[in-house]
Amino acid sequence: MANNDTKEVKLPPLHEIFSFSVRFNIMLILFVHKKIDFTKLQKLLNLTSGNLSHHLSKLSENGYITTNKMLFSTRPTSIIHITVKGKESFALYLTQFKDILEDIEF
Repeated sequence: MANNDTKEVKLPPLHEIFSFSVRFNIMLILFVHKKIDFTKLQKLLNLTSGNLSHHLSKLSENGYITTNKMLFSTRPTSIIHITVKGKESFALYLTQFKDILEDIEF
């Protein structure tokens, strides 16, 4: 017996890169702040350096971020930046979420 009151459920779009929660969070942080150092990002996300490096490499391979290594107070550090492609692609992904949310009655 079908329920006529049930609306079709829209799911968020699947994206081979952004659908991973860690990568989504990385991109969200960079979308807002434009850049962040590796150690601060690692602490914010509570990840091991190896795990974070893996996710950053996937984002970098797709052209969404760049990483610049530099010395800060005599210690090497990596600064992660969002690229124009990353900003545009993530903005489109967020817009797709927004469209779904606008259809929901609260």
